[in-house]
Amino acid sequence: MSEALDTAEAFSVATADAAGPLDLLVVGCGAGGLATAVSFAENAPSSRVLILERSSRYSRGGNTTWTGLFFRLTADGKPADAAGDIGGRSHESSEGPSDADHVSALSENAEPTVRWLAERHGVDFEIRPTHFVTMCGPRLMPVGGGAGLVDQLAKSLERLGGTIAYGVRATSLSTDVTGAVNGVHVQEGGRLWHIAARRVVLACGGFQGNPELLECHVGHTGRQLQPIANGGSNNRGEGIEMAVAVGAARSGRYDRFHGEPVDPRSHQAEALVMAYPYGILVNADGHRFLDEGADIPDNTFEEVAYRIWREARQSAYLICDAKLSQIEGHERCLLTDKDPITAPSIDELARELDIPPDELSWTVARFNDACRPAPYDPTRLDGKHTVGLVPQKSNWAVELDTGPYVAWPVHCAITFTFGGLRTDARSRVLTERGEPINGLYAIGETAGFSHSQCPGATSVLRALTFGRMAGADIA
Repeated sequence: MSEALDTAEAFSVATADAAGPLDLLVVGCGAGGLATAVSFAENAPSSRVLILERSSRYSRGGNTTWTGLFFRLTADGKPADAAGDIGGRSHESSEGPSDADHVSALSENAEPTVRWLAERHGVDFEIRPTHFVTMCGPRLMPVGGGAGLVDQLAKSLERLGGTIAYGVRATSLSTDVTGAVNGVHVQEGGRLWHIAARRVVLACGGFQGNPELLECHVGHTGRQLQPIANGGSNNRGEGIEMAVAVGAARSGRYDRFHGEPVDPRSHQAEALVMAYPYGILVNADGHRFLDEGADIPDNTFEEVAYRIWREARQSAYLICDAKLSQIEGHERCLLTDKDPITAPSIDELARELDIPPDELSWTVARFNDACRPAPYDPTRLDGKHTVGLVPQKSNWAVELDTGPYVAWPVHCAITFTFGGLRTDARSRVLTERGEPINGLYAIGETAGFSHSQCPGATSVLRALTFGRMAGADIA
């Protein structure tokens, strides 16, 4: 099974019965699924390993393929300093009896995972500046981003004798008389198959690509949310629902998600608009609705995106003046390929944005009046705040008084959902009673982890780390 398959023909029921069950069957070809399969294959030589990928070879990898892929690690692969460390930020985002074990396992095994990728599987890393002017330094990322990582791990899997089958959708799990998972029912085109397997790993993401589940769990406006990248449309929550059907417990907060502020005019992946600390965000009526300077944007962008969707009805605008161009590195905060909307005055800018000019002019005038003279430093929390303004701006409160004025429309794009399956630190899927379901594991966003927020630059790292550990443990 050393060649990647384009159809399911090579594992028909007859073929599977003749050869016996697979040693490992993984659903999903993103970072977590690939890491699990590769780790298992290298720890169990001559084993039979198969990954199912519902998309094509070109589109494989889910969200992983489309992300630039920063890791919350320093240049030497160690967890970042206390201001943004994996453990501290992850503890803030999670809750529940097993979360402490998950966080500790991630903190302790992130660096070995990066070494494993580099030394065993040829993944090159580089140091690149982040999207934030306020970061103390650059972060570690794989050369070629997520797409490069997926390609490299897929090559390793095939070299180790594993297989990736494309265009195959898992539909349900099968169990034996004891309740242990022993295979997966799949669909390829119009054909249905059953694949027997000793162990099954669900690594097929959350449900951000399923409008019905978003509406069910997030709310009636959940259908407005678009995945931040094409790969997210393949994450439809089927892995979660399949496991729940055989007794798995849910975990994570199903009505929350990791979102990012993006330019809705752009069709590129991750068209981020992260310059909001250096201006004001207004809704379609021209009114501010949040504190743009509550913290460094690395800690606020998820909440800002969520509130754009919830409170601004998915229609917000970032308003800045000409002083934005004087901030060194401000271009890194704007990943959109669309030019800003510009105008010589606030009134004219409002007309360009179809915002009532009187309302926007009143908002800007009140904001300018609330700003006070104080040292301004866009690279750190400078404490330059407004006085007597609701909502206040806690940092970087600088008057908008220098034309030309610039604006970007900003929507909330959904990166991944928080709700998933309950797992232990070994990635075994658990029942409501906390007992492992024999033969079943979950990795990445299929395993519910976050409740309030997700620290940036940890999601793929978590999938890789727990995938490597689970693969070795299963083997």
